[in-house]
Amino acid sequence: MDFKIIQSTPIFNALSSLGKEISLPDGIFYWAGRAKKEAEILGTIGAAFGFEKDFIDGGSENWVPCYLDGIKEYSSLNISNIVPYASIGGVNELRDLWKTWIIEKSGYSKSSDKDKIDFLNKNISKPIITNGVTNGIFLAASLFLNPNESIICPNKRWGNYDLIIEKRIGAKIESFQFFENNRINLEGLKDSIEKIGNFQDKVVIILNFPNNPTGYVPKIDEADALISLFKKTQEKLRKPFIIIVDDAYEPYVYENNMLTHSIFYKLQQLKQDIIPVKLDGITKELLMYGGRIGFLTIGLKPSWVPNDEELNKLKNELHNKLKGMNRSTISNCNHFYQQLTIELFKDEGIEGIIEKRDKVKNLLERRYRIINEELKKIKDPDITIDPNSGGFFLFLNLNKDKIKATEFADHLLRNYKIGVIPIQKPQEDINGIRIAYCSIDIKDIPEFTKRIEQALKDF
Repeated sequence: MDFKIIQSTPIFNALSSLGKEISLPDGIFYWAGRAKKEAEILGTIGAAFGFEKDFIDGGSENWVPCYLDGIKEYSSLNISNIVPYASIGGVNELRDLWKTWIIEKSGYSKSSDKDKIDFLNKNISKPIITNGVTNGIFLAASLFLNPNESIICPNKRWGNYDLIIEKRIGAKIESFQFFENNRINLEGLKDSIEKIGNFQDKVVIILNFPNNPTGYVPKIDEADALISLFKKTQEKLRKPFIIIVDDAYEPYVYENNMLTHSIFYKLQQLKQDIIPVKLDGITKELLMYGGRIGFLTIGLKPSWVPNDEELNKLKNELHNKLKGMNRSTISNCNHFYQQLTIELFKDEGIEGIIEKRDKVKNLLERRYRIINEELKKIKDPDITIDPNSGGFFLFLNLNKDKIKATEFADHLLRNYKIGVIPIQKPQEDINGIRIAYCSIDIKDIPEFTKRIEQALKDF
């Protein structure tokens, strides 16, 4: 593939050296594809096949992928949806279903905003399936970041970002103080954007709402101010902005005055060269933690190409690069869970899935309300709670001059049998504990917070 279309768009300048060079070579896939259509006898597939009766007692005359006798007892799915390799970019039917799911999650259909729905449908890529959101973060960061280049991220972030970006890729994290007066610190973010934009030929940012570890979700006015900041700074710097949107906890927002849909949608509707990359998956959204099926979707701009034909070519070129990334790292993703997700959508439908998931969401919302109420009862000047209204976590800040987070977590565990995750990063002004209330039963929350209060008194 010659990538003529992508080379004429701002997205090409934002790619890393790897992103510019990577492609899925024709090789095996070219000849295997041709053989499926033209050959009478196939000698191209690198997986064992046979007549079922030849390797399974009482097996059928069907030509199937070879499997161990007994596997079929564990699932009602057809063996052809369990054993074989999935396509490099993912099972095509699931990619189509997830794109429909992304459009549904926008909320545009509820407001009958057909223009926005059509724009979204036309100008996003068909999702590429990744090995969970974690793999999606690695692929997106690798696609756009060279070693020693910088990505902007709040100081309070999922710790695996550091491992992926700094240790695996060799890039740098330009960190900004997340909160100012219990709101997102837009001035700090602006300073970071201008700093990076002055010496880097693109600005790369990663956002995560609801946030891990704080549970923060922007209020509507904060989200609007955030979008305005991106527009103004991009127009000033005139460089492409890549905004990676980690939507792992997307559906779990518990307050109505917050941004209840991913910020990806607001970014995707912008005319500026602000390119959102959406990362989501079945892990939290469909509550299949071990399934490891994620999706990477890119928002494109119609101004980049003169017509729909060129737009489709651009999508194909991006897909080729992303498939090349998959092929060179994980090869492909779990076929069983892809097919299971397809069957779930077929059997339950989107409304059915949301209805069943809402039972879990409502349960978590009750825990969210109770734990915030209980923690606010603790009258201790050495603690504060970061703004939180969604996700699975909240973050309790500790007075760094009096209480070291790791020591306090150890004290809690040893003396009060309470488990939390301490985050102590003096260089980024973080000292506190992440509380995963998602895994605490409602009836245990008052006792949980009571022990924290007592531990504070005798620390």
